[in-house]
Amino acid sequence: MSKPLIKLALPVLQYVVTLGIAAFLLWFVYKDLDFKDMLSRFSEVNYFWVILSMVLATVSNYIRAYRWNLMLEPLGYDLKVPRTFLAVLTGYFANLLVPRMGEVSKCGVLKKTDNVSMTNSIGSVVAERAIDVLTLLVIVALTFFLEFDKLSGFMLSYFEGDLDGFDKSIAKLILFGGVFVFIAAGFFVLLRIFRDRIKRHPLFIKVRNLIRSLLDGMLSIRKIKHKSLFWLSTVTIWVLYYFMSYVVFFSIAETSHLGFLAGLSVLLMGGIAMATPVQGGIGPYHLLVSGVLILYGVTDADGKFFAFLLHTSQFVLLLVTGGIGFVISMFIPKRNAYVNR
Repeated sequence: MSKPLIKLALPVLQYVVTLGIAAFLLWFVYKDLDFKDMLSRFSEVNYFWVILSMVLATVSNYIRAYRWNLMLEPLGYDLKVPRTFLAVLTGYFANLLVPRMGEVSKCGVLKKTDNVSMTNSIGSVVAERAIDVLTLLVIVALTFFLEFDKLSGFMLSYFEGDLDGFDKSIAKLILFGGVFVFIAAGFFVLLRIFRDRIKRHPLFIKVRNLIRSLLDGMLSIRKIKHKSLFWLSTVTIWVLYYFMSYVVFFSIAETSHLGFLAGLSVLLMGGIAMATPVQGGIGPYHLLVSGVLILYGVTDADGKFFAFLLHTSQFVLLLVTGGIGFVISMFIPKRNAYVNR
């Protein structure tokens, strides 16, 4: 097979596989429910709370665009939040189609509309994702501290039976680690021998410059001028994430009694599900969110309906706003945001 065909086939294969996983998990979660009965329940929903959830999600995305500007400012860019907002929306839209494509897509949009270096913007996105992962870990710790008995049992239930082969897994891990160390040592020795020749090679120079640009973007957080605004916006984003899930509790009678801790558990499970390499978290989100709600006295059918309602509303929101953002970004006047402050 020729190289162009291979390059075309790999993304298609990735898309098909991840979409297949999403479809299987969605079928697995809802296979025992009467789909017509579940659809009829949408007539009982109080859509005020669903719309409020969608508004909160949109505001969080706008603040994310503002935070991204704060990260790119030290690199010499004078960006406007509404234009960056279009890039953020386009990124979410791309993630609905191909997992992890959004990060590159939104950087590409910002390159097209405001001439922001791809390497700088991708580096800043890596740093941004690192901050979000750390925030999610804090939420994990907080949620497990407050709801340890419920969540520990819930998580262990997914791994029962896997612990029997734990000793064999450790042995395989040690063997793999030994092989890795051996290969790494050999590579290090060769690198030392041919160091001077490698440094003069044009490919090495190009890669070194690329890595430096990426590092500039990743380390931009250390140079942020308004650090208090950066951390305030980070906290605000996650608070809005919490409430955009929590307010949907009140849209149906079966979950309207749930409190703060249930909302925190839904945020945690939703965050884990959305981090999986599946389009829009389809499948993992429904599985984890509906599963954790059972711990709070919600029936299996009601939990699955709630997960479907919340995920579908956010999916439609990102599909519509992301599509609009993409179209607008293709036609807005181009500008050079680089001012080299």
